[in-house]
Amino acid sequence: MSTANGRPARPYLVFMRVGAAPLLDQWLAREPERNWDVFVSGYTPCAPCPDAIATETGGYNKLAHFRECVQSGRLDLARYRHVLLADDDLTVSHGSISAYFETVARLGLRVSHPAQDWSGYWSHRIMLRNPLAEWRETNFVEVMCPGFDTAFIARHLDTLPITFSTWGTDHAYCHLARADGGRVGIVDSAVIRHTRPIRTDGAFYRKLAADGIDPEEEFRRVLAGLPDDCRKHRVLAIHPPPGPLAPLRGLAARFVEKHKSRILQILGHHGRLEY
Repeated sequence: MSTANGRPARPYLVFMRVGAAPLLDQWLAREPERNWDVFVSGYTPCAPCPDAIATETGGYNKLAHFRECVQSGRLDLARYRHVLLADDDLTVSHGSISAYFETVARLGLRVSHPAQDWSGYWSHRIMLRNPLAEWRETNFVEVMCPGFDTAFIARHLDTLPITFSTWGTDHAYCHLARADGGRVGIVDSAVIRHTRPIRTDGAFYRKLAADGIDPEEEFRRVLAGLPDDCRKHRVLAIHPPPGPLAPLRGLAARFVEKHKSRILQILGHHGRLEY
């Protein structure tokens, strides 16, 4: 299938929530032959992005605006196989997002997330890349840059508990995916780096406080409606890249995962929001 200008239709979509200093230009510059379109979602009014299929403003947060755009028809998910809901403070390497999409499509993941680079700022230890794995099947991926099979997310978008703070929503969509018979995973062969410190006193959290919203309370409310096995992050299986060394790499990858906390202590890294 081709577009009106003769270019092959891109099968994947990045929905990026942008603020004052987004890194979208870097994403585009590093993927001139990308297999994904981009839809820009602005916190505040912003100039149209010439490379985007649309530039919209609205929504209390990224997930809320995504739902609004889909429900209103301003975003047609039927055109795409997978969608990545990205924050705007993430750096990527050349071709990594296109490779990520190809990997999740090949693996048939219902919900997924690129692994996070150890050198960036992070909240959840499980999200940090295991360098000896291709991907890890998990019961959780966070809300920073989640990817969804579009048929799955369209089916559940009306009932997904999207909180104002977004806290807890990541546990909910992971539970829905697994209850729906799908797999959830972190793709270690595709890496993003979070460039800003994890802070709960920034502008967004000040807005939550001004509006009388308690993220911890929202988190507890969502988890109260989920099974107990959704509450603690777990790696269910580790999958090394295929090849003759796969069994050895698998053993080493399991060692890294088991001792990741200790390795982080040695390297001087500490998480902020471990649940």
